[in-house]
Order: sequence, then C-alpha cells, then structure tokens
Amino acid sequence: MVEDGFRSRRVLTIPRIWLIGHPLMLAVHRIAYKVPCYFVVFGLCRNYDNYEIARASARGWIFWLILPISEDVRTSTRRVPPPPARRRSRFGYDHRWWGETEGTAVEDRRSYWTLTRRPLPCLAFVTPILLTYEFGVLWLGGKSAASYRTGADAWMRHVLAGVGLTDHWFLPFCLIIALLAWHATNPRDWKFRPSSLMGMAFESVLLAVALVGLSRVVDIGFTCLEHAPTVVSLGAEPSAQVHPAAPLIGFLGAGVYEEALFRLALVPFFFGVLRLLQTPTVLASSIAVTTSALLFSLAHHAGSPGETFTWFAFIFRWLAGVYFAWVFVVRGFGVAVGTHSAYDVLVGWIGWHL
Repeated sequence: MVEDGFRSRRVLTIPRIWLIGHPLMLAVHRIAYKVPCYFVVFGLCRNYDNYEIARASARGWIFWLILPISEDVRTSTRRVPPPPARRRSRFGYDHRWWGETEGTAVEDRRSYWTLTRRPLPCLAFVTPILLTYEFGVLWLGGKSAASYRTGADAWMRHVLAGVGLTDHWFLPFCLIIALLAWHATNPRDWKFRPSSLMGMAFESVLLAVALVGLSRVVDIGFTCLEHAPTVVSLGAEPSAQVHPAAPLIGFLGAGVYEEALFRLALVPFFFGVLRLLQTPTVLASSIAVTTSALLFSLAHHAGSPGETFTWFAFIFRWLAGVYFAWVFVVRGFGVAVGTHSAYDVLVGWIGWHL
C-alpha cells in the first residue's frame, strides 16, 4: 500500500526476473500508467493550491521512473492534513466534477453564480424561449408544423413517434418535469431573485460574442488550407421559408433542444458510465465533454437535411460543443441554452460577425 498524500492505492508488484526478460513491459508500464497518473495528480493538486501534496506526488513520479516497479517506493509516509475550508469559486463550479470533497468548498446560496446554476432558475429562464419556439412553430406551420422543427427536436419527436407518443406538448412537458425533478432532488430553496434572469441573459450574450470570436480564430487557422466562411451557424440552415420569422423561431428551438440532448442528457450520461468503470473524475469529465461535442458536430451532417461536410464546419462545431459543454458544467443549463440561442440569432438571423 502506497501513501502518496493524495490517496492510498495498491501497487502491482512484478518479480525482477520478469523485468530482465521483458524490458518492453517495463517501458510500456511506465509510459502508459505512471506518467499520466502522476501528471494528473500533480496538476490536480496544484489546482487545489495544495503544493505540499503536489511536490510529494512529483517526487514519487520521478522515483517511479528511475526505480524498477518491483520496488515498494513510498513517496510520503505521513498524512497531509486537508486544506482549510474555502469559499466556492465565484463562477459556481460543481466540486463533484473535479473530485473535490464537500468539506473544501463552502457554498454561498445567495450568490448569483450559485443561484443561476440551480434547475429552478434555469427552468424560469428557458421556459420563455421554449414556449416562443413551440407556439411559433404552431403559428407558422399549423397542421404542417413538423416542417418547421429543428434537427434535435425533430430527431427526438421521431423517436417518440416510434413508440406512439405524438402529442405536440409531450416533449416540452418532459423537459419541464425533468428540470423540476432535478431541483427537487437537491435541498435548495424554491425561491430566487427575478433580477438574476436579466443577469443570465446578459451573460449569455457575452458568451455568444466570445464564441463568435472563437469562430474568427478558427477561420484564420483555415485560411491557408481552404476557403472557409467567416462564421458558421450552429443550427440547421432553414430551407426556403416564406415568413421572415421562421429562421428566428428555428434558432430558438435549436438552442433549447440541442442543449437538452447533447449537454443536459449526454454529458451526465457519459460521465456516469465512465465513473462506474472507475475512470478518474477529471478524465471522465473530459471524455464526456469531448464525446458529446463530437456527436453534436456530426449530427449537423447526418440525415437527409444534413449540411455538406467541410473540415472547417466540423471542427468549429466540435469546439463549439466543447464550449457549450463547459458552459453547462460551470454555469448551468440555462446559461448554456441562452448562449446557444444568442449565438444562432446573432450569426444566423442578424448576420453579425467580428
């Protein structure tokens, strides 16, 4: 058993005679296991401002690279006391995503950054966007409302229709119930300041403008490789529509349902599966974010109305998916929906770019 100041774990001991006959096994073990393990431990501890643990882990990493793995190297024999209690980050990140214990973060429930991450304020912020989209589709399409639905909404309704659930309001009702159930599982107050919704809207616009800047950076990187448009809309390009409000309605729906599918549903799902497989917390969150972003990018090129594949659009949407996923993790579902909708409206409907 090795005490490295961060956690206790068992070390696999291999007889020295095996290492003499199999030097490749030793090299593979050191590269594939030891190096990533201690890089992650050192970086994680340094982010917690616990440099004593980080130095102990770094020393253990160096000794493990030099000595055979049959040596029982103890990087630290004394238990390092836990860091003192500190306030949660002003951006309201969830300590469970970073492997931080409950005792190391003190949550301020009245803080704007914490309040706006709760499901109930997110529901209050998303509901007007959701209802505008649903009533707009009925107003524009009438009996042929399905032709005005966005990609993620159309995909989920197609799956529900396969099991006989074809009611127009069933999907938005499920989303509202899911957010209410999520809020009910946490011992939080059922009150919030209405002024925080204005802050969420302003924050969403700022994050959308930052994403427009990211698209400009990706465009500059692709200028030497291929001709690429300055910005790419994240929603499916609307077909020839008669009413000028049709693209606006579609972009609002894309912000709600794409975030609900690829962030609210897939990111926690992938993260939970990876944690069940004993994947480290930081690695599991990174894989969950990246995988959901790749599926988000590929979805825009799939199906009959899919967009023609270009590397610029694919890579930018993948980066945008990672961007939205971290907004979802750090700032919550409501701000993620607002950022997605604001970006699509700015780029696809207004035509604004840097």
